[in-house]
Amino acid sequence: MKTTRFRILITTLIMILLVVPSTALAWSTYPLVPPESEVADALDYLAGQQNADGSIGDFSQSAWVVMAIAAAGDDPNDWTNGGNSIVDYLSANAGDAANATDYSRMILAITAAGQDPANFGSIDFVTLLKSQYDGTQIGNSTALNDDAWGIMALISAGESPASAIITSSTSFIKSNQNPDGGWGWSTTAPSDADSTAAPIMALIAAGESSSSTVIQNALAYLKSQQADDGGFDSWGSTNADTDSWVISALVAAGEDPTSAAWQSGSGNTPVDDLVSFQAANGSYEWQSGNPGSMPLKTTAGAIVALLGKKYPVAVASPQSGETINVRIEGETQTIWAGEVTANDTTVIDDQGGSHYLPNPTALGALHEASLLGGFDYSVRDFGAMGLAITGIDGAGDWDSGPWWMFIVDGAQPSVGAGSFELNVTSPPSPWHEEVLFAFSSSFSEKATKLVVDQTQVVVGGAFTATVTYFDGSNWQPLAGATVHADTDYLTAADGTVSISIDHDTTIDVFAEMSGYIRSNRVAVTVGEGGSASRVGYQVGVTATIIPAISIEVSPDSVNLGNDLGPKDISNPVTLTIANTGAWDIQVTAEVQDTADDLFVDGLRIGGVMWNLFSRTISRGQSYLAQITLAVPETYAGTGLKSGAIIFWAEEAP
Repeated sequence: MKTTRFRILITTLIMILLVVPSTALAWSTYPLVPPESEVADALDYLAGQQNADGSIGDFSQSAWVVMAIAAAGDDPNDWTNGGNSIVDYLSANAGDAANATDYSRMILAITAAGQDPANFGSIDFVTLLKSQYDGTQIGNSTALNDDAWGIMALISAGESPASAIITSSTSFIKSNQNPDGGWGWSTTAPSDADSTAAPIMALIAAGESSSSTVIQNALAYLKSQQADDGGFDSWGSTNADTDSWVISALVAAGEDPTSAAWQSGSGNTPVDDLVSFQAANGSYEWQSGNPGSMPLKTTAGAIVALLGKKYPVAVASPQSGETINVRIEGETQTIWAGEVTANDTTVIDDQGGSHYLPNPTALGALHEASLLGGFDYSVRDFGAMGLAITGIDGAGDWDSGPWWMFIVDGAQPSVGAGSFELNVTSPPSPWHEEVLFAFSSSFSEKATKLVVDQTQVVVGGAFTATVTYFDGSNWQPLAGATVHADTDYLTAADGTVSISIDHDTTIDVFAEMSGYIRSNRVAVTVGEGGSASRVGYQVGVTATIIPAISIEVSPDSVNLGNDLGPKDISNPVTLTIANTGAWDIQVTAEVQDTADDLFVDGLRIGGVMWNLFSRTISRGQSYLAQITLAVPETYAGTGLKSGAIIFWAEEAP
């Protein structure tokens, strides 16, 4: 069955009322464009506040202004006064940043200005921000705003959403979502609109689907905080800052903040409320008649929101860098192995000193591996001799040993890891394939390498493993090495051993020998692979099969109002559409009524007419659909009217 449907009864009581048309707003469509007065006057206000040193307000507000300028399509580097641009001001005062939120704000501003956040004002803000990561979250362990803005900043700087710092921090935010769908400023605080907007933008910037349960629940919480004037309640009233953050969060989630879904019961939208805070001088006041403590930041946030922009305003293009295999062999086991791409890097030594490495290096490759693998490393500055690795994953003692050595393609380079440029430095000659970091008690251990003649063999068939070591010039056979497979084998004088396994299995084959560094691992599949067990014991198996396409909608009956009249728009009612089947589905709607097309002509789902509604819902996910009724102006019926929505689900394309 390729399609399923769910039928829901809708009712409303229609009364003929005289309604007064609302006053037309200055803006007509959303998002606004820079020439419109709501934006142009705000930009003029900011320009008029620029000081001779290039600043517009203090250090913090100047960063927010840079983002607003970039959102409006201007180049912040061109906003100058006295020969100094606002970007020059931030660079000259970069050292004023002192904590995780400072570093995040700076990165967001730097990327918006088209500059390099890893080298701005002689400071690597990316590394500084990453230094605030404790393995679980960024910055203060109980605060949430530093995690949200930290995620946005790192994504802005080109950080991979798959990196450990992003995945761990997003998990931390999700795990601290309150039962009402919102977030508070800390892990124990109640939800508020401001503190909910930032996590929405952060999670979506990191790749979270806007249709996911966590985002949909957050949007439902924001809707619950909407006031009659269209804005969002923040400790008892609406204000421009809260409106701006929430509007940008809605944009990030793919929502139109001026749609029917985001109209209040009085027909006002968040944008209506935000523009109401614009003062005669073009600025946006925190509340009408009250400019607040940071009017320049408030104005900057309003510009971003009105232009239909979200944070981060800009995302840096990832550098191409050098891609290389990295392997880290500890005393008793392999700590990590994989492929990384190294670019320029800033590392912090064990005394807190910062070292900028402008080119891809072996040390830069270790830095990238540590971010992907979630392990730590330490270095010490030896002045003219450069940086030395003193510890990896908590092991190593530079003063008394054991130590860490690094090897490239089997050879020990003649320069330190921080000076060894990938695919440039020789020896060994480029192109380089592998950087090996090995736990060492003498610095004399030789690198080993294992190869097999086949990685897929039949049960009982033989394959040959060959182990070699690097003698400083060439790879030589290693006799007497232990090769670990289904059992242990010893290599012959030519470095080879024949291995035969009589059962289905998949196994990592590697070699070890005292005085030599553990080899790489090679996966070999025997027969059908999988478990090595061949015990003939029967195990019963069961499985519960669910339909390919199935949905549940709740509630199954809604009342859209008891006192609506022509031209009225009902308060929204939320329906939960859950995908309970095995496939991703696409949901559309059909409306039926016996009320002279009241519902056919006026029902909206998710901010659009019902016949335009279409939503893809992934397996196991739900969508919160906002249902509203716009009573046609010419509708003449009265009394209780009823109809039905039929939700159709079919396999998503």
